[in-house]
Amino acid sequence: MKEKLDKKGFTLVELLATIVLLGLLTAIAAPNIIGILQSTKLDTYIEDGKKLGTLAEYKIRGNSNITKPGNNQCIGMTMEYLGMSEFKNPPYDGQYQGSESYVIIKNVGGTYYYYVQLIEKDPDGKYGGITLRALTDLSAEDSRKYVTTGNATATALTATTTSINVPAGGSSCTLVETYIN
Repeated sequence: MKEKLDKKGFTLVELLATIVLLGLLTAIAAPNIIGILQSTKLDTYIEDGKKLGTLAEYKIRGNSNITKPGNNQCIGMTMEYLGMSEFKNPPYDGQYQGSESYVIIKNVGGTYYYYVQLIEKDPDGKYGGITLRALTDLSAEDSRKYVTTGNATATALTATTTSINVPAGGSSCTLVETYIN
């Protein structure tokens, strides 16, 4: 006598076809997901750079104890001075460098221009971030091009720094005051 078998499972061919389809979907989606994650990290640098510049802008406008730069002069404010507590989560799980991350404020004919540098040292000892750039550059559509990952070089802003080259034409700017911490 023949018994009827109840078919309650999947055949081997069905299981293999499902595994192949999942593998193809993963192969297609993985590069896109990795690209999105990388873009998010670059955007974090951009947003933190804008935040650093905005903090300096508020500080210079709202604090009468800050020396305002004269025409074609600059002042500098380090991240340490502006408040590192605002920047707790750098994109590569490292630490922002307080004296290498700063804002330069240049007075040109009574208008203040802000230049931002934001440097992170990641757990592997590599440096990334934004080397000195105009704050307005960070609001541009293509602002990610100003971010360097893994090989950024930057100079610290110290009390003995007397001049600095700002990106606008590579002009040198005399620092009349530096706010460290």
